[in-house]
Amino acid sequence: MTGIPLIKEINEAYESTGLSLRTSNPSFHIFDMRDANQLTVNHYPSHRLDFFILIISFGTKSLNFTLNTTTFENVDHFIVCAAPGQVMKWEKNDDWFGFCLCFKSDFTRYESEMNLLEDFPFFNIKQTNLFPINESEFRDLALNCQQIVTEQANGFSYNSQIMRALLQAVLWQVRRIYEGSKQQPIEKQSLILASQFHYLVNKHFIHKTLVADYADMLNITANHLSQTIKAATGKTAKSIVTERRLEEAKYLLRFTNNDISEIAFHLNFAEPTHFTKLFKKEVQSTPLQYRQNNK
Repeated sequence: MTGIPLIKEINEAYESTGLSLRTSNPSFHIFDMRDANQLTVNHYPSHRLDFFILIISFGTKSLNFTLNTTTFENVDHFIVCAAPGQVMKWEKNDDWFGFCLCFKSDFTRYESEMNLLEDFPFFNIKQTNLFPINESEFRDLALNCQQIVTEQANGFSYNSQIMRALLQAVLWQVRRIYEGSKQQPIEKQSLILASQFHYLVNKHFIHKTLVADYADMLNITANHLSQTIKAATGKTAKSIVTERRLEEAKYLLRFTNNDISEIAFHLNFAEPTHFTKLFKKEVQSTPLQYRQNNK
């Protein structure tokens, strides 16, 4: 069964888009996006990355960007926070402006991606974290980004430590902007738990479909998890697991040619009929109808 391409390494992502940029550090790289205007492709189809990507743009024109199933058209002044495993695609007809940071959790010295979410919940994979910035916010971010670019280029002693510290500063600045963009702030611990829950669901949704499974991984009761998720997201924990399974089904229906039964068994449904019945109930169309309407 074919799936949505997963790009595991930073250099692999550069090579696939025709960029001549390369990094000797497999866990971190930053570049001024004006250096990406040499791209040999102006359209990049649906894919997943196995690392975090933070795009800080101001002045980019004619760019359409899709995260998960949401498409943003003609975005120019924005931040994109994409986590490992998110589905994305883009197309552009003009130049980029700003900075792009690619990094893995080990570079930040967090124990895992889930630990990183405690401080930076805007990498919640279930959300579409593309939000606007103003000129002042971009200018402040650009100062730190340019310092990282300089450190990366000069190779002086302690440059990894300095780049790591500056990356932390950028991430905290982004969190401030992210929280300022929210209409109603959510209580911090609830937000952290919701982000960790979404992270685990994204990792295990194919084989773990019970709320109790995720409660065990988070060392809390299923009832506490359900109540917290409901308060933080307005959705039940069970519905979020179901949504993730169906979201993956939608990706596979739209972006692959796998038949319906292959997709059903891949998503761990006992029978294709069970998958079709649930899909039709939640999406209001059969998998085949959805594919025909969205190809």
